[in-house]
Amino acid sequence: MFEWLEQEILEVKTPRFYSITGPPDSKLRAAITGSNMPLPTSYKEFILKFGNARLYRNSRNNSYRIGVFAGPRKAILEDGTVIYHIGFHEGASVYVKPESKLTEHPIYEFEKDLEEKVAGSFEEWLSASCARARTAYGRAQWAEILHGPNPFTPAEEEILTARQLMRWKLLGIDADGRHIFEVTNRANRTLPALTVGVRSRNGRLNGAIRLEISHIGPGQTDVLHANCYKGLAAPEQIEVFVLPDPKPEDRDFYWELRAS
Repeated sequence: MFEWLEQEILEVKTPRFYSITGPPDSKLRAAITGSNMPLPTSYKEFILKFGNARLYRNSRNNSYRIGVFAGPRKAILEDGTVIYHIGFHEGASVYVKPESKLTEHPIYEFEKDLEEKVAGSFEEWLSASCARARTAYGRAQWAEILHGPNPFTPAEEEILTARQLMRWKLLGIDADGRHIFEVTNRANRTLPALTVGVRSRNGRLNGAIRLEISHIGPGQTDVLHANCYKGLAAPEQIEVFVLPDPKPEDRDFYWELRAS
């Protein structure tokens, strides 16, 4: 089961396009096989083979289109219905609502308070969702994903060197709820932008913002006010952090490289 996905993973040469923890350890495997939770057999087969899985990375926002949890999350609806949260698909949460003692159960997606029955089994849902994900990239981009990213060009390497020499610190939050950054350019050139990591303390938001720094010349310092998920989380619940150096597969996520 799922040999098609194993083959696809082998064919794709783009690093981190799939994030898979691998087969579970013996303790988790025993918990899965010995569990009396009424979960689809094909779902159990998947997590015994792949563990936690995030599939089809969107490098522009560093997210994944599909996810499967090795540990399903039980919940009870207002009407008493028991459901198991087993993953996500784009912006929707994916659930199982056991309706019988059968080995497979229908799959539902919940998004914006709307529920839709999307497949008769986990295997059917995964196959269809993965097919839609591949189609969403288009032929040209999918061919690039299969091939893997090209190495950084000399021009890009210069940008990355300059990026490493940019320094910033958070000074506080202004009256409008924007975060205040002090940025110093220690490089010998300017950059049009600097990408800074942003996340909420509760973990629900995780991404980055673009600081416009094209006006900050070598040796100069300036103070910038930036909107960090304003309206989605309280400013004091936001954390900013230094992102790691990008890899070639991260070009779309870093504004420095998008602008090049």
